[in-house]
Amino acid sequence: MDTCLERLKNERKEWRKNRPVGFVAKPSENADGTNNMLVWRLKIPAKASSIWAPGLFSATMTFTSEYPARPPRVTFDRIGGELLFHPNVYDDGGVCLSIINPPESTHGYGRGGTWLPTISIREVCLALQTFLDEPNLGSPASRAGGNRPYEACRRSREEYARLVKQQVGRAEVASG
Repeated sequence: MDTCLERLKNERKEWRKNRPVGFVAKPSENADGTNNMLVWRLKIPAKASSIWAPGLFSATMTFTSEYPARPPRVTFDRIGGELLFHPNVYDDGGVCLSIINPPESTHGYGRGGTWLPTISIREVCLALQTFLDEPNLGSPASRAGGNRPYEACRRSREEYARLVKQQVGRAEVASG
């Protein structure tokens, strides 16, 4: 646990010095006002050219005591009670993204994830921004009742973009 907390403290310092514009990544707050270093709150802005623009998407990044040997888990918050409309988001908001999947993962065509202990929180946040625009139709998330975003994206990128824009209209908006 000491290695985990030390790394997260260093990540926080580095984030404060070099955070990407428009992003937020910080430890959540415990009931007593102290920081919970194992649970971070994120805000990921869409790229200006994205179908997700001008959305700002909230998520939670959860670490175990095995971090950085094991990757964090990221879950996007619901928007207006609905899951993020993305083919690679699970029923619980969890993200299927190779950079945060461990090597033994069966996601991504069975090749496993690409997590390395050297990957920073900053790199994960930037990957999440890219994730919005690059759905991986070869590895859709399993959802109860079917994966509507996957089906829409597979049928027609235009239909998918229209449905994404509907959700973006209910999302928090990134400022300037």
